[in-house]
Amino acid sequence: MLYFLLKTLFRIALRVFFRRFTVNNRHLLFADGPLIVVSNHPNTLMDPIVTASLMKQNIYFLAKSSFFKPGIQGWLFHRLFMIPVYRREDVGDSGTAQNDATFAKCYEFLGKGGTLMVFPEGNSFMQRRLRPLKTGTARIGLGAEAQHDFNLGLRIIPVGVNYSDPSRFRSDVFVNVGEPIHVKDFQAAYADDPFKASHALTDEIKARLESLVIHTETDEEDALARQVEAVYQDQLVKELDLAPSEPQERFLITKGILQSIKYFEARQPERIHYLRAELQNYLQHLESVGLVPDAFKRIPKRREVAWGTVQTILYLFLGFPFYLFGVVHNYLPYLLPAKIARMLTKDIEFYAPIMMTIGMFTFPIFYALIGWAVHAWLGFSGWALVAYLVALPVTGFFVLHYWHRIQIARRNWIFFSLFSRRTTVLHSLLEQRTRLMTALEQARQEFLASFPENNAETKSA
Repeated sequence: MLYFLLKTLFRIALRVFFRRFTVNNRHLLFADGPLIVVSNHPNTLMDPIVTASLMKQNIYFLAKSSFFKPGIQGWLFHRLFMIPVYRREDVGDSGTAQNDATFAKCYEFLGKGGTLMVFPEGNSFMQRRLRPLKTGTARIGLGAEAQHDFNLGLRIIPVGVNYSDPSRFRSDVFVNVGEPIHVKDFQAAYADDPFKASHALTDEIKARLESLVIHTETDEEDALARQVEAVYQDQLVKELDLAPSEPQERFLITKGILQSIKYFEARQPERIHYLRAELQNYLQHLESVGLVPDAFKRIPKRREVAWGTVQTILYLFLGFPFYLFGVVHNYLPYLLPAKIARMLTKDIEFYAPIMMTIGMFTFPIFYALIGWAVHAWLGFSGWALVAYLVALPVTGFFVLHYWHRIQIARRNWIFFSLFSRRTTVLHSLLEQRTRLMTALEQARQEFLASFPENNAETKSA
């Protein structure tokens, strides 16, 4: 009952916390058990919440033993179908016997057609890369199948969870579900050498997961890829005639950007050095005048800047009473989760799940208190009280939209200023951007020409 209740609440909370929640191949998660769901792990407790919310069946989770502290926390984790794993870095060599019991429990659960979720990286770090995988998942899968003479039908479903900004409220998440791995396919390898079979299956899981996530080798590579995305991704979306808001297509573009970075790093490292320097200079120049790369998606005309500013000012003026109402009634329950999260932990990977979990309670409690107060003190009742309570979350979202329009107004004012008084700055930015876009486009064409199939198509044309 507790699991079902929290799962329902988290499903609602996820739709509020994330601006866009997109799933690719969701139907693959609806398969009957036995299943092992494996996922990358960039965002601690948010990762199992995101994936489990998409599945109908109850799911057991493998979680590190340090979470199972005595008292209410340990009781809660057991009630939420979590199975402790005793990692060597946590308990030393003493955890071997305890893990034997954990594996036995997993075999029994999978043997009954259950679904198990595992994060084979073992730790959570907020990076766009897949870290080395532990072999525990493969050993559990092969062990469960071996107990049933490889007739269990166990499948491993890889899931890649990709966040636009893992710790930020109203960011995006793209869940990329892959085709299942049939553990029975490793029966012959297991018969020859169980140890080698577990490593072969782990390698297969790693390859599948890497295809489902944005995987960068180093922080420097990730930083460069993000810079290229910021400046060039929208241009690629336009040129390739893709849907601007489709996460799957943007995911594939980022994959292509990373492939091209690796290509030129191996063959023309000086070119990568030049692009990195040009991108940094351009982005720093934009920041110095208070603009972001999105500002140049479409260069507005002087009249459009002036008229857009007038429209925005009118909107801000008329919407201010609703904005003020929303801030007064939502600021405290909005602020508290972030404050509490920073008090509870210094690890940024825990901020988002803690904020969302606390927000699940602060907003309903605060709204209930406000409803009681206006009923008791102002005499609101019936439909008037209902309308007042409905207005609380509606104006809360309006505050976010209103603040976004303030940012638009600020950007329009900067443009107006550049058009009116600092045309040399605007001209310099446009020259920088043109030079950079030309360099990126030339690199793209050379990268595409490196593929034999592209050369063949060119010749046939």
